[in-house]
Amino acid sequence: MPYPSALRSGWMPDPASNAWSMFQQELSEQADPGAQFDPVVQDLLDFLQGDPIIAWLMAQACRQNATMLATPDLDTGGVPLPRIDDAIWFAAYCNALLTQTPRFIDDQLVGLPFSGMTVGIDPTLAGSQLLGLPQFNEKMRAVLDQWHRFLGTAASNWVFAVDGQQWLSDQAKAMYHFDDWQKDNETLPYWNSWNSFFTREFKDPATQRPTADPESNQTVICPNDGSLFRWEYQVASDNTYWFKDMNYSLRDILSSSDPTQQETIDKYGLVDMFSGGYIFQTYLNPYNFHRWWVPVNGKVLFDPISIPGAYFAKLVLPDFTGATTASLPYLCEANARGLIVFETPDYGHVCCIPLGMSEVSTIDFDPAMTMGAEVRKGQPMGMFNYGGSSFAILYENLPDKQLVFMDGNGQHFPQRPVLPSGSASTGGNVTKIGAQIGVWYSR
Repeated sequence: MPYPSALRSGWMPDPASNAWSMFQQELSEQADPGAQFDPVVQDLLDFLQGDPIIAWLMAQACRQNATMLATPDLDTGGVPLPRIDDAIWFAAYCNALLTQTPRFIDDQLVGLPFSGMTVGIDPTLAGSQLLGLPQFNEKMRAVLDQWHRFLGTAASNWVFAVDGQQWLSDQAKAMYHFDDWQKDNETLPYWNSWNSFFTREFKDPATQRPTADPESNQTVICPNDGSLFRWEYQVASDNTYWFKDMNYSLRDILSSSDPTQQETIDKYGLVDMFSGGYIFQTYLNPYNFHRWWVPVNGKVLFDPISIPGAYFAKLVLPDFTGATTASLPYLCEANARGLIVFETPDYGHVCCIPLGMSEVSTIDFDPAMTMGAEVRKGQPMGMFNYGGSSFAILYENLPDKQLVFMDGNGQHFPQRPVLPSGSASTGGNVTKIGAQIGVWYSR
């Protein structure tokens, strides 16, 4: 089935709204190419200007950006593209974004401000090459880490300061079910920082997200809130990505550019372990619960790892909406992601891959997730600390058992469900943390 060139999962404004233009106008006014940049931004700029090949890619991306803007009747799905003149302006935009909180403009969420800027170059050939380079992403990671630090400060909590506005508007409260959550304070501001809100906990998780069949691994549960993107069986060790579809390739998913991490992956033979098995991939919207729970009763096979990767890379191009949902299967192998494997006594191994998308890519495992630790279904596993918009789960191919993906009502999950297209951003199959997503049957 061909993939659409853009999928909307609620992180960015409706293309038909004025919010896109208003965001870009505000950013242009705030960016100052003559300012003294934050050290991490200056380091990024030095990289973009210092290496001849990188400088050429940056210049080409900006030239191609100008060409797109000058192309009559260019179909961007209604998204206005920002003008990025050169590396200095790219750095100036990044510098301005370091103190911005995900917010609503004209009642539309701008949840990915960096993506709203990089969309000016990521559809270009040179831009897509630049954004996929490990060296670029190393520099960009430092910029995003600095932004995440800001999002953990009181300066980021202004979006919770006035009832009825921003994340406390009636519309936003309804989207994330305001009354379900623990607050830092019972009065304004309800949360002390953006990250405190983003990683909020349920008031009563046992009632709001009960764990299905907690004593048995036969019932498979979802480790996160989200919506189903797709599932597959007989996943291949090696496969090729084509533009008409995206096939999962375990050797690429279960790999790392870090030699120490790769040594761990090879030591436990993870590619062979999950070859021919199953994968279940979900995506999260900005209103979801962004923590994850252990999906099985068993033990942690090895200390979890956080694999470095890309942030703004896309396989499906052009994708003008600013997010990367259309490229989700590809992102399992290309993006920054976490990796943890659980060993069960009765249903093989289960691998969880919390997956970063664009600037939301900070992955934190719970300190209890250490090699050999005994774990239970529903136990805290970790969280996206303003990071991560997808979650993939791998299951072994067991010779005497078959995994059937279906919910607690016996409804089977479609392999290719309805994908997100509107502001609800949930697609056709919502998955809730702790809820049943499958059952193991004897062959």
